[in-house]
Amino acid sequence: MEGPSHEPCWSSGTCPLCPPAIPVYLLIALKVPKWFIRAIDKIRRGFLWKGRKEANGGCCLVAWEKVMRPLDLGGLGIHNLEVMGWALQMRWLWFGKTNPNRPYAGLEIPVHPNTTALFAISVVTAIGNGENTHLWTDRWLMGTRLEELAPSVFQAVPARVRKSRTVAEALVDHSWVSDIRGALSLRGLMEYLELWDALTNFQLNSTADQHHWKFESSGTFSSKSAYRAFFIGSIQFELWKCLWKSWAPNKCKIFVWLTVRNRCWTADRLQKGGSHIQPTALSVIRKAKQHNTSSPRAYSPGNFGLAFFNL
Repeated sequence: MEGPSHEPCWSSGTCPLCPPAIPVYLLIALKVPKWFIRAIDKIRRGFLWKGRKEANGGCCLVAWEKVMRPLDLGGLGIHNLEVMGWALQMRWLWFGKTNPNRPYAGLEIPVHPNTTALFAISVVTAIGNGENTHLWTDRWLMGTRLEELAPSVFQAVPARVRKSRTVAEALVDHSWVSDIRGALSLRGLMEYLELWDALTNFQLNSTADQHHWKFESSGTFSSKSAYRAFFIGSIQFELWKCLWKSWAPNKCKIFVWLTVRNRCWTADRLQKGGSHIQPTALSVIRKAKQHNTSSPRAYSPGNFGLAFFNL
C-alpha cells in the first residue's frame, strides 16, 4: 500500500479504502476483536492522509471517527469496520427469525450486544400461529415488547425462559404465568393484571408469523439499512450533495470538505505553528486574500481551490 510518492490517496482522485471480500466474510462469521479493527484502521488512516502504511497523529487532519461517517452526515463515506461487522452479523439473527429451518437455527450465535439491541427494536411481528415468535423478547403485542409493557414482570422471568418461550406455547392454558418466578411488587402485580387482560383475549390463527424490518419499505432486512440505522441521531450535513455530486476533482472536494470542518491549513495557521510554507503556495494564498472579498468568486473552489491544487 506504500507508494513511491507518499501522496495522500485522494490527491490522485481515487480512494481505495473499501474492504475486500475476504475481510467482509470474516466480519460476518466472527465477532472480530477490537485490536484487529484498530490494526486495519491504522493502515487505512495512513493510506488516506499520507499514502503509506503508517502515519503519525499530526498527519491526520480530521478524527477518524468523523471520517468514517456517511457522506450525508459529514464524513467521507469510508466504512466503519466495527459498525459494519455489527450490521453484517445481524443477518444471522434475521435468517434465524424468518427461516427457522436453517441448520444453525437455535444455536448460540456470537454477535455483539449492540447487534442484538438494534435487532430487538427494529423487527415488528404480525402474529399468525405464534410458533416463530418469542413471547418475552419479540416486538409483537401492540407493536412493542413485554419488557416495555410490563418491566417488573419481565424481570421476574429467567433469561433462559425468555429466549425459548414462544407465543403459541405461552397462550396454551395461560402457561406464561408459570414463567414468572418469585414474588412481585405492587407495581408488578398491576402490570401482571394488565398483561393478563391483554393476553386472555388474544387470538391466534393458522397463518405463519410475519416479521417486518422497520428500516426498509419492503419489510425485508438488508445490511445496508442496518448499517445506516447505527447512525440514527447524527447531525445531517445539508450541503453534501452540492459538494460530492459536483463536477470538481476529488482533491478539490476534499479541500472544500476540510475547509468546512475548519481543518484547512492556511498560511496563517502554518506560520503560527512555525511550519515551512512553499513559496508558490504562499503566493497563491496572498493573491487570493488581495481579491475583493465581497465578490462571490473570491474564495470559490473554482478560483482558489483549483489554483491551489494545480501547483
